[in-house]
Order: sequence, then structure tokens, then C-alpha cells
Amino acid sequence: MFTNRVRQAIAATLQGLPLSATVEEFEPPKIEFEMEEMRGGRFIAEEMAKGSKAISAKLKLQGMGPELMLALGVKLGDDILLNVREAGQDQDGNTWFTYHTVGGKLKSLVETTLKMNDKPTTTLELSCRTYNRLENGIPVIDIDVRTQKFVLNGVDILGDARRAVLIP
Repeated sequence: MFTNRVRQAIAATLQGLPLSATVEEFEPPKIEFEMEEMRGGRFIAEEMAKGSKAISAKLKLQGMGPELMLALGVKLGDDILLNVREAGQDQDGNTWFTYHTVGGKLKSLVETTLKMNDKPTTTLELSCRTYNRLENGIPVIDIDVRTQKFVLNGVDILGDARRAVLIP
């Protein structure tokens, strides 16, 4: 049974570099569709999805050492791989876990303003080429921009269209 959840741990790796003690926040990609209004012969309009908006993810880290800066120093065209894992317990005492895997390009790197007695934080934003999400081992989201694979909530939205144009 699905019940309320409490997050108890977050771990992450960026380019294989462990970030577990530095993760402040992770914002998974927002899945949003481009909608088109259909009116023809209707009093009440209806909307139809005509595409998906580009997706990006954000990771806020406490501090940023040279190891992390160098891990981001990939050559032009190379993807950055980010893995974020979270786990906790639900109100029935069951352990749950979610794995997020993001592959993409560095879109922005923003550091907080330097102030005395504040902990420095750095926010990385990745433009996603791939995004995969597992909930308790079950794949619920699997997006690959280049192959046009678009599995959302376990449903392969573009499966029929890909097969119709002979893309596996």
C-alpha cells in the first residue's frame, strides 16, 4: 500500500565522484508538454499534446572543491552523468528508494554570493539528454532524447510512433 514518505538519506555521484556528504537539494527534470488547442466544431476547446519541452535537472551542493570542478571539465560534446539516490521510510514502516540517473550537458553553474559565516553552495543545472527514474526497482520514467524513447509512469508514449517509422 502506498502511504506518506519521509526521506532519510540522499546520495549522489557526478562523473563517478561521490557527493553524498555535500548534497543540499536535487530537482528532478520537470516533465512538461507543449499543448495545442483544438476547437473545430466545438464550443468547449480541448488541448492535445504536440511535443515535450526540453528537460533539465538541478543539483545544489554544499561547497565545491577542485575535484568536482575538474570532473565537470569534460570536453565539448561529452555528456555528464549524474546519479542521485534517495531512500526513506513510509508511514507503515516500509523502506522505499528512488534512483534518478541523468545524462546531459552542463547548462549553468551558479555559486552563492560570498558572505562571512555562510556555507558556500553551488547549483549545477544539467540540460538532460537522458533521464531514468526507478521507484523501488520499478522503472517509471525512461527518456532518451536522441532515440525518442519516452516512457512516463511506465507507459511508452512514443512506442507506436517509433515502430511506425522503424526506430526500435
